[in-house]
Formats: sequence, structure tokens, C-alpha cells
Amino acid sequence: MPIYVVGAGPGDPKLLTLWAVEVLAKADVVAYGDLVPEEIVEKFAPQALRVKIGHKKADHDAAVKALIEEAARGKTVVVLKNGDPTIFGRGIQICKEASMHGVECHVIPGVSAFAAAAALYRLEITDGAELRHVALLSYPHFSAEILASIKADTVVVYMMGDKIAEVLDVAGKICGPAAEVFICHSVSRGGGCVRLGANPLADVKKPVLIIIRRCFKQ
Repeated sequence: MPIYVVGAGPGDPKLLTLWAVEVLAKADVVAYGDLVPEEIVEKFAPQALRVKIGHKKADHDAAVKALIEEAARGKTVVVLKNGDPTIFGRGIQICKEASMHGVECHVIPGVSAFAAAAALYRLEITDGAELRHVALLSYPHFSAEILASIKADTVVVYMMGDKIAEVLDVAGKICGPAAEVFICHSVSRGGGCVRLGANPLADVKKPVLIIIRRCFKQ
């Protein structure tokens, strides 16, 4: 039976795709990490065996290997990834590994957190005028040197929730005074997007992403 690597979106069950709901309903095993709400599994796959996946590479790889073995034994396996599986979610890597073991694999796209933040909080990522290019970065591949080398007016930084001060310092040095920095957290689960400098930073709950607009290099 196949493995489905499914985008769970930013957390709100209403943002799941119909395809995701369909495969969850027939899953024998559902695997997911801490950033995927239990509510999604309880609502759409109550019949499935639940497996938690760690975020460290060794733990993740071991879990994927075990899930591929389950699929090879005839189980329908769903791996839920927060956001979209192809954006820092290792979704394609899972399918490559499955294919090497003769197991069919499908990737089902999901709503990425930055797209949800842009829509729900009316933050233009591109506008066709000043904001023409977007770069997606993630920890630990973020630094002043990296940001300076990227030609993008909007930069989205994933997995830097514990290093907000570092991002602010780098953005101030590289992007210039016109830059707008937003901290977006739990974007569809009661969180929000706060522009730094305009409002006090509220209690930040993971998952967190940082959007830097008008990053016009000095």
C-alpha cells in the first residue's frame, strides 16, 4: 500500500484539502510531529494508529524507515506535515526513500504558514511593484551574509522562533530603515502577526515564522 505525505496546513482543520481528508479517512497509520494539532487526527483519522515523529534528523529518519516497512506490509500510511510538505518538510525525501524500497508514495500539498499568514492578516508578500521577489529561508541557514546575498524584496524565515533578536539584528544591518518585520505565530490557531516596532511583542507560541518586507539592501 502507498505512503501519503500530507500537508496539514497551518493548523486549522478547515484549511485541509479535500484530498488530505480523503486519505486520512482510509489511513491505517498516521504519523505526525508536535506542530500538527491532535484535533486534525482525532477528527479525520480516528480509526488510525498514531505515531509521533521527532524533528531531529536521526529520529525522523528512523520513523520514516519504520513507516515504509508498515506500508510494505500492506498498511495505508499517512505522514502529516505542518504547512506544505515540500517547504522544509522533507516530503520529497520521504517519497524518494519509499521508492527505493518499492513502496508507492504520493505528496499532497498543503497551505504553507507564510501563505496563510499573508491571507489571514492581509500582509502582501508580493505586489508587483516594490515587492517582486520572495525568498524562503530556515534555521540554521540564516545569517547577515546569507541575507545580503539574496536578491528578494520579501524574506520569510522559518524555524527562528527562539532567535527573534538575531533576526532583528540581521534585518536592521542588511535591509535598511524601510524594512518591515512581522512575527507571525500560530497563524490559524489564535495567534497573529505583529509588526515589530509598531506594537509590543505578545506571548509568542510556536510555530513561528518571520516575514521581512521591503528588504532593500543598503
